[in-house]
Amino acid sequence: MDFRTRLREEIDFSGLLDKEVAARANISKRTIDSYVGSQNCMPSADVAVRLAKVLNTTVEYLVTGSNPELPQTHDIKLQEIYSKLKHFSDKDLDAVQHIVDALNEKY
Repeated sequence: MDFRTRLREEIDFSGLLDKEVAARANISKRTIDSYVGSQNCMPSADVAVRLAKVLNTTVEYLVTGSNPELPQTHDIKLQEIYSKLKHFSDKDLDAVQHIVDALNEKY
């Protein structure tokens, strides 16, 4: 997966429109289009930081796909799960925590 794909997924997960992400990151919609479109452009560091903040993720994740918030692991499943969980509400995270705790007791 590349920057363009990760950015597209994070925008989709956010529930925001491209133009909303652009406005919140103080860039043009056309610029967002160049990042997620076939041009496969990379943003400057300051724009990448603003995009990551708007999307509640890290620049490192957008650029490399790795997530420093996770323990160093090559377990792609855990990274996929984490990328989805970080968009959950506190109430939903509490429910997930109860499920994980119950499963953990099983083992």
